[in-house]
Amino acid sequence: MEFLVFGEDWGRHPSSSQHLLQAIGQQYDVHWINSIGLRQPTLSHRDIRRMWEKVTTRSRNTDTGQNAHIDRPTTVIKPLVWPMAQHAILKALNNHLLKRQLSKKICRRVVWAALPSAVDYLDICDSDLVVYYCGDDFAALAGVDHQLAATAEQRLIARADIIFACSPALKAKFPAGKTVLLPHGVHLLQFAKPTTCPEDIDPSRPSIGFYGSLNNWLDQTLIIKLTKARPNINFYFIGRQDCNTERLRHQENIILLPAKPHQQLARYLQHWNMAILPFIDNEQIRACNPLKLREYLAAGCPVISSAFPATTPYRSVITTATNTTEWLNAIDQYCQWTPSQRQHYSQRAYQTVAHESWKCRATQAIEVIKQNLS
Repeated sequence: MEFLVFGEDWGRHPSSSQHLLQAIGQQYDVHWINSIGLRQPTLSHRDIRRMWEKVTTRSRNTDTGQNAHIDRPTTVIKPLVWPMAQHAILKALNNHLLKRQLSKKICRRVVWAALPSAVDYLDICDSDLVVYYCGDDFAALAGVDHQLAATAEQRLIARADIIFACSPALKAKFPAGKTVLLPHGVHLLQFAKPTTCPEDIDPSRPSIGFYGSLNNWLDQTLIIKLTKARPNINFYFIGRQDCNTERLRHQENIILLPAKPHQQLARYLQHWNMAILPFIDNEQIRACNPLKLREYLAAGCPVISSAFPATTPYRSVITTATNTTEWLNAIDQYCQWTPSQRQHYSQRAYQTVAHESWKCRATQAIEVIKQNLS
């Protein structure tokens, strides 16, 4: 059995598909097709830069992003196709170009489609099974042509033999007969292994941290209120800035750091007083299942979060807050913890995710796939 994967650009950021397919790749060949996109590009500076990056990266045959160190698939295919093509001639050209890059099938082939745009290429894949892995609500995801993505997703749902959904909210969208809940996992040892404090963290002051894309789903109004109310605490935000962060920059105790390689994140978590998930309440957040939540817990870092469905299984070890007062009370509580209280919490937090490794999730997925292939 081999896997042909339609995902984001390999190594660009540590997505759930990359974590899962790394684990699956310990047993099977994985052929990874870099992102074909979820919207038609424009002549904006950002889109031109991304297209140039794809072209130059392809010619150098190297990985991009902060996570190029991670184990590579058997092959990484970097297609030069036009994203979300609508014209029949352009679609045919895209299929012709990609087909030339695919290796000859030598065993049973599973297509793993992590992006709805993969549906335009299924006919050239010679697959024995089509899996739609849904890790996001594409109808609400930022930076996506929602109408085209929704149409492509409906076509992919019809073609898929199995649908893996990462959250109950997403699972409810799909046909019950072929949809399986497959929550996200965590690299347990990577986050639980003791680390040294990073140089860009001030150990003399209490610290609160968040990592991930700084996007419109962050509640900046709440963040500003918290930082103004607790000026003696440093608030660290690590990640790519995909929205206007000018308000955050003006607050002296907010430190914005660039995205870090995935294997370095535990160094921050283990030395912050607490980690936060300060999300707004919208459709995307209600459907999400953030990887970082389990990573926070595996590292033993106390967690304060906005209340959304994915937090429900972990309410025994995290604090959910629905207003500024609740947030501040939780912050004050964690800042007063003794080392022994922190150690006791770390052990409890780790145990809540101890059976949720990416290896376990990959095993669950393979079992479902084998049942459908038999």
